[in-house]
Amino acid sequence: MKTWQMNIEHRTSIRKKLTLDILINYDLLYSRRWKVHDLSLNGTLIQADRTDLPPGAIVEAVLRMKEQGKYSLYRLPAEVVRVDRQGAALRFRHYDNHAYTALVDLLYAS
Repeated sequence: MKTWQMNIEHRTSIRKKLTLDILINYDLLYSRRWKVHDLSLNGTLIQADRTDLPPGAIVEAVLRMKEQGKYSLYRLPAEVVRVDRQGAALRFRHYDNHAYTALVDLLYAS
C-alpha cells in the first residue's frame, strides 16, 4: 500500500505584497537579483520569468531592511519549496533576532 503525501504550504504569519529587491545566492557561482512578490516571517515568493533554482535547494536570501531607523543587509538562509512559471517560493530557515525584528517592522508597521 502506498502512502500519498501532499506538499502543502502552511502559513502561520501574515503575507504582505511588497516591491522589494532580493539577492539570491546559491552554491558558489549563483548570485541573482530578483523582485519580491510577497513576504512573510516564514518565507517569500520571488518573481522571475524563469529560474534555474531546483526545489529543495538551500539558498541565501539577502534583503535590505530597516531596523531601529537604519538600513542593513540581512542574510536569511532559505529553502526553495516551489518553482513555477512566475518564480520561486522560499521558506526561511533559522535567522537571528535582528533579522526577525527587521521583518516584523517591515510586515507589521503601518
